[in-house]
Amino acid sequence: MKKLNLLLATMLICFYAGAQEYIENAEGDYFGQIVPQDSAIIFAPEIVSVANRYEYGLAISPNHDEVFFTCEGAEDSTQISGLLRIKREGDRWLKPQKANLNQEALWEQEAFFTPDGKNVFYAVSDSIGTKIWTSSKIADGWSKGELLNSSINNSAKRLFYTSFNSKGDMYYTNVDEFKIYKSEVINGAYNNYTDIGLPRAGHAFVALDESFIIFDSRQQDSYGKLDIYVSFKEENGSWSNPINLGIKVNSEYSETCPALSPDGKYIFFGRYNDINEKSNIYWISSDIIQKLKP
Repeated sequence: MKKLNLLLATMLICFYAGAQEYIENAEGDYFGQIVPQDSAIIFAPEIVSVANRYEYGLAISPNHDEVFFTCEGAEDSTQISGLLRIKREGDRWLKPQKANLNQEALWEQEAFFTPDGKNVFYAVSDSIGTKIWTSSKIADGWSKGELLNSSINNSAKRLFYTSFNSKGDMYYTNVDEFKIYKSEVINGAYNNYTDIGLPRAGHAFVALDESFIIFDSRQQDSYGKLDIYVSFKEENGSWSNPINLGIKVNSEYSETCPALSPDGKYIFFGRYNDINEKSNIYWISSDIIQKLKP
């Protein structure tokens, strides 16, 4: 009987392992990718950055066990689109799956982790507009998404792209104005918001220590391509004039949606140089930012 039970247990383990679809040759914090130095390179080709598909808004959990990114516009009907989630088991990564955090078949995008990794904030679109939602970490994944109970969501028709400093204060983009706002967390709630004063700026990601903020913008030409810029926090609490990240990040194509790795060592961003002018995700060492600091 003991041998039979052992055999059944072994069969169940093998069945479960066989049911998991892992990404081949993808191990470690960054899917086994060679990390970039002072030049931007494509991130995780054919895992995250798939040819002829839009990808943008990549986020990595603080303990490097989960990745969110958004994709759309794939001509290959077998490719899923929307907000995708990649989960890590041990040192291996499962294949991307649709996150479906809102569980209401609504379009969701750009999920970013709070500094403690216990919550994600993301944008959900319906016939009324695009608002900020949130889900909490639970034992088997994430809770059913909820519209963020905040006056922020009543302040504009379209809002998205949240990021957080170490205190939990939130930065986000008011798409109607294409401006960046900050909301300080008070007793766990976000019921205040202030324009941080950067012109024609969006898709902002703030450093945990709030020493700088990166964002995309058309600083020189309202109708030109988008570039990625950085502003540094001044002693008086304001933000410095935007500084273009230069040719190591910005190219003849548009660059958008910058974000930082949890340890702040790398910048991720979208570059519109894929087939049919779609975007792939690139990454580069964040040392470039410190070199630009006045």
